[in-house]
Amino acid sequence: MRNAWPIAFLVLVTPCVEFLTGSTNFGAVVTTVPAAFTFFVLTWPSYALPVLLIREAIVAWKKWVASLLALGIAYGALNEGLLAKTYFVVTPTSPPLGGGTGVGHWLGVNWPWVTEITLFHMVVSISVPVMLSFLIFSETREVRFLSERTVRLFLALILAEVLGILTIQSIFSPVARALLPLILIPAGIVLLGIYLARRLPRPDPARVLQGTFSRPFPLTLGSLGFFAVTFLPILTFFPLAFLPDWVLGTLFYQRVPGAALIATLYPLLFASLAIRFFARYTLTEMQLLAVVTGVMLIPLTTAISVHDIPQGDWAAAGVYIASIVVAARRIRARRTSSAPEIPVSVPPGAVAK
Repeated sequence: MRNAWPIAFLVLVTPCVEFLTGSTNFGAVVTTVPAAFTFFVLTWPSYALPVLLIREAIVAWKKWVASLLALGIAYGALNEGLLAKTYFVVTPTSPPLGGGTGVGHWLGVNWPWVTEITLFHMVVSISVPVMLSFLIFSETREVRFLSERTVRLFLALILAEVLGILTIQSIFSPVARALLPLILIPAGIVLLGIYLARRLPRPDPARVLQGTFSRPFPLTLGSLGFFAVTFLPILTFFPLAFLPDWVLGTLFYQRVPGAALIATLYPLLFASLAIRFFARYTLTEMQLLAVVTGVMLIPLTTAISVHDIPQGDWAAAGVYIASIVVAARRIRARRTSSAPEIPVSVPPGAVAK
């Protein structure tokens, strides 16, 4: 029963990103059968099973944030490339980024969208829920939740979903059949993410983040800046009151020569810097919470300021905010106890008893 709460937390919170971003309409899910079937049979398991497997891998391999980010990249490719297939140009106006009037479509793939949506999943869909679960349920940081048999079952279910969708789409859609060779792209990204997660070093327990940018407020601002700069192209689809949508769309996809190449490559640079940072430094619980808060500020404030109650984005924002508040209260309670604060980035078993 001790493990039931953190498992339920991951299973329930992780799919909330669908409502937070408007990708899934909560009102439709609870009122129409097709939307309910799609969400509960296809969408929900595509979040719940992978996040549990990723959390299990982090504990079993004695890794932490750097490897978590790498596995988040693998998940982004699984979700958008192998399942939803938004990587590919299926119609003249798809995938969303850039649309039919933009640039970046090459060999049937919208490359800026591949980079942006994959890294977005890396941060918001996977890393944030797993980090929050470790901060809220600190007593389970070294506990494996799944048996080897359950791990194999979950992997088989994910593989069955991928192959099942590919088979059905190939039977009924000539376009889907034509895209089959391109499936090697997301499949390769999945394998690359897993490979990097295994190879990335564990943070040195003695290299604790210190200095000006080690305090919570500067860390929050820094992670907010990281999100804003890294996902500048994708912010076109956030209804930011202070920046009309056409500004970013025009800047990155229609007016600047080579903008698509820049928008594809520079986010990869920032993602690699983030991975190197977390592979190098050990963060305390409060520092890690500051990072989580910073990267969530834009998605949360967008959902709150420009909300649609039936859509469910406001409710989803409330779930994330409540999780951050609970994590802060748990950290404060542990800091006021007699036990010293353990850096959360230290891999399980690396802290001297």
